[in-house]
Amino acid sequence: MKTMMNGGRGRRDFLKSAGALAGVFCLHGCSTCRVDRCYSVAVLGDTHYDAEPESVYHSHYDESNKWAAVQHQEFRRNGEMWRERCRRILESSAVLAGVHPTRFLLQMGDIIQGDCDDVPTHRRMLDDCISMFRAAYPADLPFLTVMGNHDVRGKGARQAYLDYAAQLIARETARLTGVSAVADYPVFSFRFGPDRWVFCDFETQDLQPVIDAIESDDGARHVFLVTHGPFTISEERSFAWRLGGGRKCDALRPRLYEALSRRRAVVLSGHTHLTTFSRHENAFGGFCEFTANSVWKKELTSLATGEAFCEDPSLFGATGAGLLEGERLDRFKRELELFRPGVREYFNSRAAGHFRLDVSDEDVTMFFYQGADTVPARRFALKYPAV
Repeated sequence: MKTMMNGGRGRRDFLKSAGALAGVFCLHGCSTCRVDRCYSVAVLGDTHYDAEPESVYHSHYDESNKWAAVQHQEFRRNGEMWRERCRRILESSAVLAGVHPTRFLLQMGDIIQGDCDDVPTHRRMLDDCISMFRAAYPADLPFLTVMGNHDVRGKGARQAYLDYAAQLIARETARLTGVSAVADYPVFSFRFGPDRWVFCDFETQDLQPVIDAIESDDGARHVFLVTHGPFTISEERSFAWRLGGGRKCDALRPRLYEALSRRRAVVLSGHTHLTTFSRHENAFGGFCEFTANSVWKKELTSLATGEAFCEDPSLFGATGAGLLEGERLDRFKRELELFRPGVREYFNSRAAGHFRLDVSDEDVTMFFYQGADTVPARRFALKYPAV
């Protein structure tokens, strides 16, 4: 894995050079670069938009919920994050979007906290969040998101989100591609230039539409699968809460693995509140998955270097195995065997921040910016030639 550590240049120095960079920047040093072949995407992980005090969005919250104590902790965490740190992340990401040839903003689900238990309040939470994002980024930048579990959490929340997001995505994909691509929202796909982008509901019980979308475009240069929950093994006790994690998906999970591998696809996900990268090689080809984390918790205020706490491919899935027991551990090990033999590179860190995806004919590269930095701490190569 190619890695770039923070060179120490501060935000002030970066902003001084931003104007010059805007005039000459082109990915990978190419002298001529068409929009459809060479572009950047601003990427954010889960954001859990919320506000202080809790009464702003949670005055209708049902206190009989068995998870009430945990969710009140989340309300406090989110309000504290959005008081200042999350706003700084948006600001820094927006600065970079104005410097690089950024074609759209991609957010990986759980854009809001949810848990409103009131439909009008849930819609207002969505509207307030989207308005804040739009105010931060260039006005002409399309904004795409994928459905997360918090986006649909609370009484009446699922339908409220689907109604809101379907209109949003229809409008934004039309701005990006000229064609609205949401007939089957939240599973949809579109062609952007030479690339195929596929979005899906990670809690789906039917992987066939996802497989069909991946396999439908043989002529695509790159294939991207965007899902809130990772496809590969999550490092959590709730390991099955990922794309294809339900038992009804057992038969098709290997088929999706094969489809992704044959297309040498790039999987982009969130959900885990970790920044992770894994490269998989197998008899079908291979794919990479990158999980983005933008949940900048209080204990991570002083992000040092974005160093991994695990960078050993042989330890892929080890954390999850250490948290489970009994039948759940047995099932975890069975599912892990689909992925572990092919893992060639692995990075796992609790570091949070924002990200930039660079796409060209030769490369797909993800840059990680810790916290609100504007100089990348790490660089990840997400596309490899056939080996």
